[in-house]
This record gives sequence, structure tokens and C-alpha cells, in this order.
Amino acid sequence: MPQDMERLSVDDAQEGPSDFITGWKLAILLCGISVAIFLPNLEISIVSTALVTIANDLHGFRETGWVVVAYLITYTGFIIVWAKLSDIFKRKWALLAALTIFIIASALCGASQNMTMLIVFRAVQGLGGAGCFSISMVVFFELIPQEKYPKYGSIISADIAFATLLGPIIGGAIADSTTWRWSVTTSGSSLPIGLFAVAALAVFLPNDFPFHGSRICPFSDKFSIRRVDFLGTFLLVGANLFLVTALLEASTDYSWSSALVIVFLVISGLLWILFVLWSWVATRDGRWQLEPVFPFRFFTNRYWMGMLMQSFFLGFPFTMLVISLPQRFQTVNSLSALDAGVRLLPYAMFAPLGSLASNILIGLALLASEPVGAQIPARLYGYEIVAGFGVGITFGTLVTITPASVESRDLATATGAMIQFRQMGGAIGLSIGSTLLNSHLKSSLAPPVLTSSQLNALLQDFQAILRFPLVLQEITRNVFSEAFSLQLKVVVGLAAALFPAILMMIKFPSRTPAIPRQSSSGHE
Repeated sequence: MPQDMERLSVDDAQEGPSDFITGWKLAILLCGISVAIFLPNLEISIVSTALVTIANDLHGFRETGWVVVAYLITYTGFIIVWAKLSDIFKRKWALLAALTIFIIASALCGASQNMTMLIVFRAVQGLGGAGCFSISMVVFFELIPQEKYPKYGSIISADIAFATLLGPIIGGAIADSTTWRWSVTTSGSSLPIGLFAVAALAVFLPNDFPFHGSRICPFSDKFSIRRVDFLGTFLLVGANLFLVTALLEASTDYSWSSALVIVFLVISGLLWILFVLWSWVATRDGRWQLEPVFPFRFFTNRYWMGMLMQSFFLGFPFTMLVISLPQRFQTVNSLSALDAGVRLLPYAMFAPLGSLASNILIGLALLASEPVGAQIPARLYGYEIVAGFGVGITFGTLVTITPASVESRDLATATGAMIQFRQMGGAIGLSIGSTLLNSHLKSSLAPPVLTSSQLNALLQDFQAILRFPLVLQEITRNVFSEAFSLQLKVVVGLAAALFPAILMMIKFPSRTPAIPRQSSSGHE
């Protein structure tokens, strides 16, 4: 057990009896929760360095975006739903169910025989991952007193950073030394830590948590499956699904002017409008007896919406860099999957150490300014560090201040929403990036540069480039490099929206002096 964990446990054990779990039981539960948070975060980054290998083996380079997006769509859509289900079926049982789904889906991903199977099982994996992450975060906030959030919060921040750090390395090492299939199962069924988390939570987390001991549930009469906002969930998942599908398909089998893409974009827009309207109805009209998946009162909280918008726009650079940089290293610079993962370390290591949101734009701008070439300049790693600084602690800070930014009844929903918006931004950003990549390849390598058969072979299997003449290999790699630079330039623009979001959090002083409010004892 880490020394920090032991010290925290001893400190708590000395504070006397409390409804809060203390001592070695708390240490074991924190380890179990850390694993449940670690697994889905590892899953996002572990696949990044194995994508090219997966595409080559299953012959679907143009569909690599779906391998990640399928996971993010269900992960995004069900984060808040799992938080609500944990209110109804209790935190313990909902979290154990999510962990079980995640572990089984991980095994099925490893057994996939084609891209379609892998994409479907990745979606199921994202469903379980959403519950693992969101419920674990809620349990964390309820497991310890609020004044100890900073002390224990460092464990969670380090946990997420550790997953981001290890993912590309593990994924690359597996893809180079054995089969990519272990990269999608390592984070689940083949690691005993998953079973350890299940056992720890099953044994030491109270059945009625957090309303155990002398704690009384203030709204126990509301725990009913009828209160789950399934319609809101359907609208949210549908709106996101149709949007990213339109973005991805516009770069592969269809054009932007095609009827399918236009219809999908229109449907997505309508579903987003209906989602907002339904949130208003479900929140204000008591006849529905629902717990809205996104309470309308969130829209009226300017400070909170500013936080959500920051989380959303943070998703663009975070996901894009984790996915696109390893692909760039492998396609343009001819590196192995492991070498690509190693070269992502500057970003992954410094992500949790960032301090200012402005560093995100600086780092992204520097990365985007890199000239096209087959060599990797040393300064590129410095640019990764700057970008990682900006992304890391900004999101960690947003999660930490969430409990103080919303009403206590909305803690589970708000925690899930904060995570959800970042992943939603990541899914949309990755879809945009994949569209830019595929569109640039198809337009720049179209005949007479490459023949139609050569271009189709390249979009199915990147190893097809090795069968090209040397001159065409160099041209193709340069086009890939141009496409990745274009991706980063677009992400710079999207990340710039962080600044208006930050301005939304500014609280202006009231012009009317506040009248001191006195307590019942007469003291202020």
C-alpha cells in the first residue's frame, strides 16, 4: 500500500467514531475506487497507440475513428444515467454492475473478428466505463468529509494521470510484442485488479451507502425506476450519435452534400433542441415525477455553465492529442507503436501538472506550427509538455470545485455532467479530426497521385504504403503530416473557446450592499 494512503488512513483512524468510513477499510475502498476510475481512463489512452495495428489487422484504417468514438458516445451518454441509477439501486450495486459490464465487454473486444464487432463491443465497453467512472467519483465525494477533498483529491488526480501515462506505453508494447487484442482486454478481464475492485467494493462498501449508520436519506421515497429520465437519455445519446456519425461518414463513404449527412445533421439539431425543451418540462412540471438527466436549473446557473463549457472545450485537445500524435508518429515518422507511445510521454506526464488554461492554446499553437517532415524535432516534446500543463490541472480543478458550485441534491448529476461534457467534447473533436484526416487524404492523394486501387488499399491498411514506390511513399507520408497539422490548427481554434467560458465564471459584485444575516443565536 502506498505510504500516502497509509498516512491518510492513520490520520482518519485517530479522529474518533464517525459515520464516515475510516482506517484500513477506507484505504481498501479508496484502492477499489481508484481502480474503477483507472480502468476506463486507461481504456481511452491504451488504444491510441494500437489503432494503426488494429486497422491493419482488421483492414479498416478509415474506420479507426469509430473504434474510439463508439466508446466515447456510450461513455458520454450514460455517465449521468449511471449516477441516477445509483440513486435508485444504491451506489454499491450500481457500481458493481458497471464494473462487471466493463470487464465482460473488454473480453468481447479482444475476441472481435472484424471492425464492426469491435466497434459494437467498444460501445458496450463504454457503457460500463461510464458507470465505473461516474459512480466512483460520486462515491468518492460521499466517502470522506468535504474539508478533506483536497487531501484525498490528489489520489484521484494522480490515478487519472497514471492511467493517461501508462495507456500509450502499454498499448504500444502490446501491439509490438504480441497481438493488439490484449490492449483492449488488459484494462478489463485479464487484469486481476478489476476483480480486486469488485471484491473490495462488495465486501467493504455498506449496502445502503451513503445512507448507512445514523445517516438518513432525505428523499428515500423518490427512489423508483419510474424516476429515471429515459427520454432525456435517449435524446442526449441520439443527438450526440447522429452528430458524430454525420461527421465521420462525411469523410469516408459520403460527401458533405449527400442526403444522408444532411439528414443526420438536421436530426441531431432537432434532438438537441428537444433535449433542452424536455429538460425544462421535466424539471418544472412535477407531474412527470422524474429526476431529469440534466436539470434545467443548470442552464440558469451562469457560473456552473461556464465550468461545463470549459470541460467541453477541454475535451477537444485532450482526446485529439492522445489519438492523433501516436498516429502521426507511426504513419509519418515510421515509428513502432511502442516508440509512438514513448514519444507521447511528455504530454501524458505533464498533463496533471498544468496550472493555466492559456497554456493549452500556447502548446497547441506550437504543435500546429511544426513544419511538415519525416524527422521529429526535439522541440516537439517541449510543445507537448506545454499543452499537457494546460489540459491537466484545469479539468482537475473543475471536478474538485463541483460540490461547491451546485445544490447538494444535484451532486451526483453535476459530477457526471462535468465528466460527460469533457468526453462529449472529445468525441465531437475526434470526429472532426477524423473527417479532416480522411478528407485531406482523399483529396490530396486522389488520381493521378495514387491510383484508385492504391488509395482504397491505403484507407483500409496503412501497411499498403510499403508496396508503393519510394517516391510515392514520401509523398504519402507528407500528405499525412499535412493532415495532422491541419487537425491541430482546427483544435487551436476550438480550444480558444475556453476563454469566453472562463469569463462566464466571473462573479461581479452586487451594487446593493448585502444586509448581514443573523443566526438564531443573534450572531452573524
